[in-house]
Amino acid sequence: MFTLPKQAHTVMVGLFKGWAGKRGTLKWRDFVAAMNKVGFECMPKSSRGPGTIFRSVADQGMPTFSWIKPHGRHGGELAARDQARLAKMLQERYGWSRASFRLRQ
Repeated sequence: MFTLPKQAHTVMVGLFKGWAGKRGTLKWRDFVAAMNKVGFECMPKSSRGPGTIFRSVADQGMPTFSWIKPHGRHGGELAARDQARLAKMLQERYGWSRASFRLRQ
């Protein structure tokens, strides 16, 4: 379980269909910031292209994952379809769900 500040909590809970199954707009930079709060660093996959690798800072044995940074017409935002794919991948790879994130008091 992760205890997160309000902004990161809102991002992660929203990613896992936190509000009546509806996903709002999710800015890529907000997702990256939330993942930093969870303990992951974000690195470019290569010097060219939009690929990004996320790696756990605390647990070197935890698998990494890569994702393509939204660009072009997406304007730096993850579409609802991509949020659903991302949430499914995080659930399958790490066992995360909405219940994995608690708001820091």
